[in-house]
Amino acid sequence: MKTTEFTLDLQAYVDGELDASRRAEVERVLASDAEARELVAGLRQIAELVRTHEPVIRVPETREFYWSQIQRRIAQAEAVEAKEAPQASGAMQWLRWLAPALGVAAVAVMVALPRGEKEGTTLAANDTVEDAVSMTFRSDADGVTIHWIN
Repeated sequence: MKTTEFTLDLQAYVDGELDASRRAEVERVLASDAEARELVAGLRQIAELVRTHEPVIRVPETREFYWSQIQRRIAQAEAVEAKEAPQASGAMQWLRWLAPALGVAAVAVMVALPRGEKEGTTLAANDTVEDAVSMTFRSDADGVTIHWIN
């Protein structure tokens, strides 16, 4: 007996879980290995002790009885949860739709309004280089000059 894998094979042999080819190989090794035979005998004794001394607990009710109780408790918990959930008032439900609509309306108004130039601002376009356009924006109020070359 050499490896952990073979020990697991011996346990599977005792439990009757090996296929025919692997079972034949284990029986061949058992015929020549005394240590493996001792382990198999010990495993069989332990299996017999477990079978004879394992307590058997029987419940008077069926599985369906317990499952129906579980389903009933789940339904009760869901009903309590639904009652405790705060209901949104009519005003809150209107606000849920009104806020995005007001945002869209504000954007539409900003786009639609004409844009006037502030006093002290100038916008000029200069064609100084062939195929190039430069624009200059100057704001005296903000103290800013921007040159855009395209």
